[in-house]
Amino acid sequence: MDENLMDREVLCILDTRKIQRYVFTNSSFGDTMGGSDLIKHILSDAIRFALEDYSSDEFDLNNDPDAPVPYFDNPKIKAQQIICAAGNALLLVRRGELAQKIIRKVSRYYLEHAYSLDVVAAAVAKTDNLDEDIFNLYAKLDKIKATAHIIEPQDTLPVLMREERTGLPVIAKDEEIGDYISRATQIRRIERRKRINNADFGELPTTKHFDGKDYWGVLHLDGNNFGISISGILQSADGYAEGIRARRQVNLNIVEVYERLLNSALAELKELYDLKRGKDCDFSRAFKIVHQGGDDLNCVGDASLMLPFLRLFYKHLKGEFLWNTPKLKIPLYICGGVAFVTKDFSFHRAFRLAGECIKNAKTYAKKPQNLINGYAGNWIDFQISSEPNAEELDAFREKAYDADGLRMDLRPYSMDGDDERSFCALLNRIKALRQFSNEKIQMLRMVSGMGKQTLSQWISLQKQRGEDLKAVLGEPFYTGDTERAAWFDATELMDFAAEV
Repeated sequence: MDENLMDREVLCILDTRKIQRYVFTNSSFGDTMGGSDLIKHILSDAIRFALEDYSSDEFDLNNDPDAPVPYFDNPKIKAQQIICAAGNALLLVRRGELAQKIIRKVSRYYLEHAYSLDVVAAAVAKTDNLDEDIFNLYAKLDKIKATAHIIEPQDTLPVLMREERTGLPVIAKDEEIGDYISRATQIRRIERRKRINNADFGELPTTKHFDGKDYWGVLHLDGNNFGISISGILQSADGYAEGIRARRQVNLNIVEVYERLLNSALAELKELYDLKRGKDCDFSRAFKIVHQGGDDLNCVGDASLMLPFLRLFYKHLKGEFLWNTPKLKIPLYICGGVAFVTKDFSFHRAFRLAGECIKNAKTYAKKPQNLINGYAGNWIDFQISSEPNAEELDAFREKAYDADGLRMDLRPYSMDGDDERSFCALLNRIKALRQFSNEKIQMLRMVSGMGKQTLSQWISLQKQRGEDLKAVLGEPFYTGDTERAAWFDATELMDFAAEV
């Protein structure tokens, strides 16, 4: 805490760092779910712990947008929570000195109750403009995060036994499962067993790919435009108190929209799964939501269910708003990343790959030519991998998909519209490919890797033999940032699209 803030009224943020890494570091599905459960409540618990020495009428921790904001009318209130959700909390605090105490006690709580989870904080002097205060607060937070070390217990003496999956020091044996575990894993399992026994997690169903290997899927969805949307909403609010209620309403809107989307998409996905596989198959094992926080969603499941879920989710997303009032309407846009991986992948590596895919999707969504009324739209990217130790995504794609100056992949895909680079066009190509023999599809896949000239010659040869591939699949090349093959992605995804 800056010295000049100690006696001043401050706006403070508490930000849980590296949530994805914490949740997915462990390769056990049950332990991963335990980490997710812990994330849902640890920050709110930590804030209550930090204020335990104060009477309940000296702070207000309400998140309800319809609730009054007593901080401005009651000088006895020392701390006013604005929001606490998805690992982040905003607080108004009368004095920076108290904010510093809260930050220190929250950090202590994290260390004692999550072991390897880290929280970072920042504070700025309060003014009369909530929008500007939040902008300055996040700028300061970004600077702190860029320079601060990740503080967590790590490494151990060579003489100590290490947990195989995480490298953390072993402290006990899990008598129920029989393995030796670290404190971090012990916390996850305690958390998870509050709701469900670890034994209830069976092996995920998989789908066989043309390479002969069995694949499961990992999906990561994350909202776009949050910063500029919040700024626009707060600018339309009349005063600090209304701005606080508006900020709370945004969080509530996200919760309600995601609940509607998931209920609708999962109900239709289950119906499709039961129709294709029979009701004797257990849908709850085939597709699982691992972690959800705010507009961030992570799922795992049978590889064949990832594309159908995306189709259904985005179908119901149309017409949904982050903010919808007569004065201001902001659509909700979401990017997605899917990793199709083999069974020897750890959860950590699989989710990391999905994260790299979503990063690429967001990059394309933010390009000026792709913006929708100034907002980044809905884009998805995917990667199929059977190499757990492969290099970073960009480096891998440069090596694997560069065919004599022609990029074989067309990823990522827009979920808006129906042009050649849309998810709709991708699904249509997959459906069109099904009229060809496996040998023809395999040849198309192989020739796509030989460059534009060879692929063009092969397409012409097929037409001479009576098969007009262009008439069925559309144009074979897409010219955008680079020239790309338009059909290759469909050949790669076919085996995972039987349910579409």
